[in-house]
Amino acid sequence: MKHQFSRLGAVAAAVILAAGACSSGAGASASGSSAGGPVTITFWYWGQSDAPGADSWMAQSVTQYEAAHPNITIDVVPQSTDTLQSAFETAAASHSGPDIASEWATGGTLGYVLSGYDAPISDLIPQSETQHWLNTSENTFNGKIWTMPMYLLGTSLAYNKALFAQAGVTPPSGDRWTWDEFLAACAKLKAAGITPLVGGDKDGYLGGWLFSLIGSQQLNSPMDLVQATVGNASFTDAKYTGWYTALDTLVKDGYWNDDVLSRNLDQGVTLFGQGGGAMSFESDGMLATSIKVLGGDKVGLMLPPTWGTGKMADYGYATQSCGYAVTSWSKHQQQAADFLAYLHTPDRLTAWYEATGVTPADDRFDTSLVTVPQLQTATKFDTTGSQAFLEEWLPVEIDGNADLPAGEMIFGGSGTPSDAAQLWERSAQEWRTAHPDELAGWQKMAGTQ
Repeated sequence: MKHQFSRLGAVAAAVILAAGACSSGAGASASGSSAGGPVTITFWYWGQSDAPGADSWMAQSVTQYEAAHPNITIDVVPQSTDTLQSAFETAAASHSGPDIASEWATGGTLGYVLSGYDAPISDLIPQSETQHWLNTSENTFNGKIWTMPMYLLGTSLAYNKALFAQAGVTPPSGDRWTWDEFLAACAKLKAAGITPLVGGDKDGYLGGWLFSLIGSQQLNSPMDLVQATVGNASFTDAKYTGWYTALDTLVKDGYWNDDVLSRNLDQGVTLFGQGGGAMSFESDGMLATSIKVLGGDKVGLMLPPTWGTGKMADYGYATQSCGYAVTSWSKHQQQAADFLAYLHTPDRLTAWYEATGVTPADDRFDTSLVTVPQLQTATKFDTTGSQAFLEEWLPVEIDGNADLPAGEMIFGGSGTPSDAAQLWERSAQEWRTAHPDELAGWQKMAGTQ
């Protein structure tokens, strides 16, 4: 997912629309908010799914902040992964709901900025603070930062050392296997009566992850994806959707757990922790949990296998994943931003890592606190070389109407790789027709307007 990889040059040009209006609105709301009277900040919060332990950390942070600021109440409303986007969009259409919203990075944020839903957070928090935040380039448009990153989240392939040994499978000598080596390992594991890969795609997110981890590998940069998004290339081109043939082979060869469509993403990872399979694609937070449950001596880590031949085949997959935005209609923008800045204080950064095992997106974090060998490896994966979690470079509707259901289609055998490719192209065409304002922003990003 995302990283210290600069999207700034590519993304900054995307939002010439709406930026001025949002900026002026932010200043007016902030200056007009109550400074000393009782203030309630409503925070629609998501993070636990990415980083187990985040909810308890947030509760502790709120308790401490409210004690130090007796006129401030932080009302945390946990959000569901399935409805994070739709609930916010419904509320935002009437400029109601939260003062702080959780948003998927890049593609999700871009759409909300173009719709005027977000206030630029860099107008509310000084550069002396934001300069320490990592991965802000993912959500920097028109020279302004629009959401605050809290954590760096990578995705790697965890494996059960004991099951590998049982099947006679040797881990890669470097950071990852070739695709042929990966298939050979899967065949050995299955022959030994071991499920090679475990996961859950009931919610569609495993397919979305695999698009980013495997499907990205035929591209040279995320900008290749943007060209197809705006219609300068077709999603039916094999460089975009040809990877579904590889996924189809893994499914038909019986390399996934039989109940992959009956489990959500996190439930699939739980199966790995229970010893139910040899390999699992996991975020850093999920990995930390698997290590605790399965035992650190049993868990190994590698990058996803190399399938494609594009430059992105050598990328890592770190991201801020989900950022926190102050809404453009909030009457208490400055107080909301102040609370977000508090979450990056040294005590809160250390507490975050202790609660989640996920690296904070801040260069002030003491990395010597990362002592678990597998998490040290994950941190190396997250911070070395170019990084991109490609799903975040999609408009929300294309992600929801093409990326997620296309994976479900292959896992469930309800369609072919060709059907999946056609679904992508059809969904992109529908999005362009329905959202000309957003399309204009993405065209600017692509350099075609």
